[in-house]
Amino acid sequence: MTQREFFGAGAVDYLAEVLDDFHARSVFVVAGRRSYQASGAQASVAAILGARPTYLFTDFEVNPKLGDVQNGVATFRAAPPDAILAVGGGSALDMAKLINCYQANSVRADAVLPETAIRRRGVPLVAIPTTAGSGSEATPFAVVYVGSTKHSVDHSSLLPDVALVDPTLTHSLSPYMTAVTGLDAFSQAVESYWSVHSTAASRSLAAQAVAIAWRALPEAVHAPTDDARRRMSRASNLAGKAIAITRTTGPHALSYALTAHYGVPHGHAVALFLPYFFRYNLEVSADDCTDPRGAGHVHGVVAELCRMLDAPAAPEIQAVVQRFVGSLGVETRFAPLHVSPDALAGLLDEVNQERLQNNPRAFDKKRFHDLVATSRPAEGGLSRLPDAAGQA
Repeated sequence: MTQREFFGAGAVDYLAEVLDDFHARSVFVVAGRRSYQASGAQASVAAILGARPTYLFTDFEVNPKLGDVQNGVATFRAAPPDAILAVGGGSALDMAKLINCYQANSVRADAVLPETAIRRRGVPLVAIPTTAGSGSEATPFAVVYVGSTKHSVDHSSLLPDVALVDPTLTHSLSPYMTAVTGLDAFSQAVESYWSVHSTAASRSLAAQAVAIAWRALPEAVHAPTDDARRRMSRASNLAGKAIAITRTTGPHALSYALTAHYGVPHGHAVALFLPYFFRYNLEVSADDCTDPRGAGHVHGVVAELCRMLDAPAAPEIQAVVQRFVGSLGVETRFAPLHVSPDALAGLLDEVNQERLQNNPRAFDKKRFHDLVATSRPAEGGLSRLPDAAGQA
């Protein structure tokens, strides 16, 4: 399927035209509980929907659980509407994808849906992101938690039919949420670039996203302008398109348990691990390389990333990326987030194998733990997590 995309200030105004094209008389809106109003999206969407019957669903957590999907499917089926509108961050967009997928395939929403059970697309789905981070509007997969375990539903039918990317909807984000959602996009782009599934097309998308975010994210956090917000929305969208081809790798694989057990927002959790994987992957050898193109290829792509960041392709790259993360006001150390060395070792046991398989160097828990334990990130960032609720 080819997705229709509208990008830029005022992109949300195309919603009326899009719904008319789908002959959508009624709309099921899946939105972040607080971000829907705070972003300004609610006022714009309400004016556009006008007299169309609308059903609003906001009853889900920032990191959606399978039970949230069950509730959403039941609410959808009680309506049922002609189209779904997803408005919010990655959680809201993923929730809308899952509701649409489950309701269309007539299966009970009490287990993670296998790809083999997906046979129908569902109703038209329109995605409007209110963060510049997940890129979920551009991907064919969605994340859902069962207990503390993260699962992905991955199928072409989950790609939204239309993406309306309006950077003005990100203006209300706090500096911290701007930073951690932006770091998610940055890490996705980096991970896509070195993924074992990378292609020339995916690396082109990822390189653009890396270059934009490296320069625009500090401005968007510390001195936000319309242009900085626009560039970060573009970086997020490009990174989403890149991981749609390659999927994510090590930093994402390790991040989910940290989010589940310690409440560290997803983008922050990813950013804690990303610097270490720069060095870890740079030290790949023929004995532990998982990329069929060989260790030389991996060394080359990591070196290319280092050049994009004006950094040396050496162990110093870890410190360069950590300083970048810390400069955004984001804590780079585990201890201030109450994650002890023993707790970290336990988290490494819960690594997401699906994402880890995409990493170009085989994961050695002891080597990685020793790398983290012997590093001394500079102090800085936040020692207490701000309230991230409502940013779904």
